[in-house]
Amino acid sequence: MSEKKEEIKEPKKTKSLKEKLLDLKSKVAIMKEDGNGYGYTYVTEESILLQINDEMTKNKLKLTPSIVPGTLHTETITYTNSKGKQVTDVLVTAEMKFTWEDIKSGEKETIDWLLVGQQDDASKAFGGGLTYANRYFLTKYFNIATSKDDPDAIRSKMEAEEEAKVKRKLTATQTKIKKLFAMLVQIYQGKNKVYEILGTTKEQFMKDYEDETKADTLLEQLELIKKGDVDVKS
Repeated sequence: MSEKKEEIKEPKKTKSLKEKLLDLKSKVAIMKEDGNGYGYTYVTEESILLQINDEMTKNKLKLTPSIVPGTLHTETITYTNSKGKQVTDVLVTAEMKFTWEDIKSGEKETIDWLLVGQQDDASKAFGGGLTYANRYFLTKYFNIATSKDDPDAIRSKMEAEEEAKVKRKLTATQTKIKKLFAMLVQIYQGKNKVYEILGTTKEQFMKDYEDETKADTLLEQLELIKKGDVDVKS
């Protein structure tokens, strides 16, 4: 009785920190502006975090913001606002670092950043500055495209445009295949001879011709025959 061979499975490849962050970027590639203030609309910090927190937990990712020691600075500033009223605020600034960490592998990536906050109270200025810094760090780090329109509708449009590009490319490839095939049919005096040289059948040739994943390879094979780089048996 023959022994059953044990199937050896290849170990699953572990993604690097950069690969995980790239996957995370796809979750927030485009987002709808859902906040407004001081005459501006923007994507809120809460919206971004809601999109990425589950993926961060799933991939064992941690993001740690920190103030660079010795860089925190506060000062009182007095100015005249747009209504002509004199106002006194507290300005808070500090150098920051945002550190991504892969908890499983220990791999880290640190990005330098800046905190700036201005309010009529020091604690509010500091808190507002942290929120602003965090929101804009995530927005700029992931290159989030923002829109007033529905992101799902925009994604659908982008996917449709990408599909159209693929079809246009395939059509161009198909046109080249048609011309080259017709030329080779004349040279070798028959379609069947060309199929034979390709090592295929008419049915398989047509399947490859219509398959966008195989059309480029088919074109390359025809070009090799034209150049004489393929042995042709008489």
